[in-house]
Amino acid sequence: MSDYMSDEEQLEKLKNWWDANGTSLIVGLVLAVAGIVGWRWYDGARNSEAQAASDLYASFVATEGEAQAAMAVKIDAEIDGTSYQIFSLFHRAQSAVDEGDVAAGEAYLSQVIAIDASDLLSDVARVRLARLLQQQDKSEAALTALSGVKGGGFRAQVLELKGDIHLVRDERELAHEAYVAAAAELNEGEQMPLLEMKVADTANANEG
Repeated sequence: MSDYMSDEEQLEKLKNWWDANGTSLIVGLVLAVAGIVGWRWYDGARNSEAQAASDLYASFVATEGEAQAAMAVKIDAEIDGTSYQIFSLFHRAQSAVDEGDVAAGEAYLSQVIAIDASDLLSDVARVRLARLLQQQDKSEAALTALSGVKGGGFRAQVLELKGDIHLVRDERELAHEAYVAAAAELNEGEQMPLLEMKVADTANANEG
């Protein structure tokens, strides 16, 4: 007897294997192809969305007045929650403050804090909000805003601002502690003459 199967036997065995496995093989192949096509479509869609968001923000920055206000509404409606919306909110906050509408500036910065999940831009917003609040003699609210800053890169700036707030409140000892802590956060060789003056000016805070 031959060690090899006849053509008919090989064909019959292949037919039996196909009956048992052919459907799952086709389904798997279809799913794999669909996955590749789907990912390419998703990736392309994301790139298109990012470009559209960038273009929308560029149009916002390039306009002024009522046209810019209309673009802001469009941004809030179409790219809500994106970094471009946050950048537009910073822009709107600065414009509002420049025009004397501090309340609107506070509202825009608070909106940034509510949106940003990365904490980086929300930390920037908290520091700017604290400065606005300080300028309005809302020292307690300013300190509360600063307490929410999480990024270590802002520590020197936050501590110096806390010192300024304590100084305005005539809490010179607390101001000095904050200034000293801020100076300790500076990088080696970094010079901040104004901060050094603040440290020296409050050095006698606990005398007498």
